[in-house]
Amino acid sequence: MRSLILLGFTLLLADLIVTGRLSHYLAPRLHMLSYVTVAILALLTAVSIRQAVVGPDSYECDCGDAHKVPRSPFTALVVYGLFALPLVMGLVLPDKTLGSAVAEKRGVTLLTGEGKWVQSVGSSTKPGSDQAGSPAPDANAMTDGTEKAKGAGETGNTTVSGNGGPGRSDAPEKAGDSGSPNQSAPQTDEQIRQRFAANSFGDFYTDIAVSLYKQPVIHLDDKLFLDGLTTMELYAKEFAGKELETLGFVYREPGFTPQQFVVARFSVSCCTADATVFGILVEDKAASKWATDSWVKVRGKLQLRSVDGYDMLVLKASRIQPVKAPKDPYVYYDFNAAAP
Repeated sequence: MRSLILLGFTLLLADLIVTGRLSHYLAPRLHMLSYVTVAILALLTAVSIRQAVVGPDSYECDCGDAHKVPRSPFTALVVYGLFALPLVMGLVLPDKTLGSAVAEKRGVTLLTGEGKWVQSVGSSTKPGSDQAGSPAPDANAMTDGTEKAKGAGETGNTTVSGNGGPGRSDAPEKAGDSGSPNQSAPQTDEQIRQRFAANSFGDFYTDIAVSLYKQPVIHLDDKLFLDGLTTMELYAKEFAGKELETLGFVYREPGFTPQQFVVARFSVSCCTADATVFGILVEDKAASKWATDSWVKVRGKLQLRSVDGYDMLVLKASRIQPVKAPKDPYVYYDFNAAAP
């Protein structure tokens, strides 16, 4: 029985690794530990099968009866059942991607909210100080000031419900909505860098900002999703009016209007138990036709809104199309996000 249970866990973990479904449970940075684990399980399985076939080696120890297997049927059922139950669940239950049901409980962070964390750090550092290469903050290190889209109708959250629902304010839209800040955009890399470096957020975010700004249409892919959102929040005025394309699942809060939804992604630091939801508020006349939890690719223009004293970017969609969920539906921080 012990050999069968060990063999089952070995095959289950090996199947998750080979099929790529391991990413549904663990972040890529922990995959190496899984490779080591499956190797150890395979070794233990081989040793256990050998003992079952040829019998255990004779040796002396002072452990008494500690190595004996359960004798009574009830004890054996309880002991082996504790190991067999998760094995059976892993083999029988289908893989399930996190979706809106989990997002509603945890809240959605629009345009990450990490920007406010970085701004608070940058404001306490004198201009010209060395912040080069400062890494993106971990998703689980968000301060209490991070504003989430939990309860879209509550004031004080990143998304508030005004006359037009979350993400709107009673104040008129800023000039950035029309894209005017980008009409006279500098052409050389050095000029673009100077435009962003003046805010002293460090070379890490400046490099990402320059890389994104040079694109005629910003493609916010899996590699750039988290750091890209943080960067665009830090430089909201500069990115207002830029075209952006990204994909994610459709998420809605109860206070959203029929013309609004969030194109969202789950970020995983270690495993899905610590998953956090990030996204961009999308506005479109036909937004209601897209089912919650369906995957879509959205393209549109970023517009600047003022919400609770903060600049917030909203994506005014020009094209929305259905897509299949990616093989790995989660996104991760990438400390080389700006690298070509």
